[in-house]
Amino acid sequence: MSSNPLWDKFVAITSYYTFGLTGLIWIIASYVVFKKPLTPFCSYHIYQSIFISVLLAVFSMLLDIIFQLTVKIPFIGDFIGLFNLYVFKLPIFHTFSLFNLIIFSIITYLSLGALLGKLSYFPFISDVIKSNFRN
Repeated sequence: MSSNPLWDKFVAITSYYTFGLTGLIWIIASYVVFKKPLTPFCSYHIYQSIFISVLLAVFSMLLDIIFQLTVKIPFIGDFIGLFNLYVFKLPIFHTFSLFNLIIFSIITYLSLGALLGKLSYFPFISDVIKSNFRN
């Protein structure tokens, strides 16, 4: 079942759009239920999607701390508050803010690479995945 390239593409694409949750479930299912290792294609995309979601969570927490600390500083706090409003809160396209639109574009690019059967490349993240998770 896991050797079907169409199934691997499906798992890779859904792993990006669920920020690694589908991939994590597929890792557990493949080792526990099917007793087969992941294909290199599938593991690359799954680990990349999980790494992206962890980076986004850490980035979000750090930005929240920085915004809370700097909003109290005169003049700089006003600039930081406006920056936070225009980049992260204000909807630009339907309900997407500028930051959400950028993240959605990156996820769509990586998913399109998975759909085409290629190892999608994103500068820092793909290098980390290729060097640490070899099959």
